[in-house]
Amino acid sequence: MIKTLVVIFILHVFAGFFLQSNRISKLKREKTRYLLEHVGMYTLAFIILSPVLLGLTILQGLIYSLINGVLHLIVDYFTGKLKVKLIGKNEVKYNLTIAMDYTIHLVILVSTYFYMYPDAYKALTFWERG
Repeated sequence: MIKTLVVIFILHVFAGFFLQSNRISKLKREKTRYLLEHVGMYTLAFIILSPVLLGLTILQGLIYSLINGVLHLIVDYFTGKLKVKLIGKNEVKYNLTIAMDYTIHLVILVSTYFYMYPDAYKALTFWERG
């Protein structure tokens, strides 16, 4: 189970940060087009990687990824609005908003995974083979 949590964490970091340019990171708070681009890349990464790394079937990976993509969009929309209000005004609150955003995403990813697929974590994942 710990390995599954680590994989979810790594997937989130990869899809949410490494696939996102600095430009999209800044503009997604202000323009819906860039937020949708970010969420699209994030969701696509999960669609491709979750069956391989999380022990899901292709259909399960698709459903898990689409649900979490929608939830990611909602969280980023609201935390983005909050970040715009705080940027340059209160660095502590701004950084707390970033931490809150990240925590909410991880709680949602883990919760949906174990709720939707309670036995999936028992399946062999890429990291547990061999």
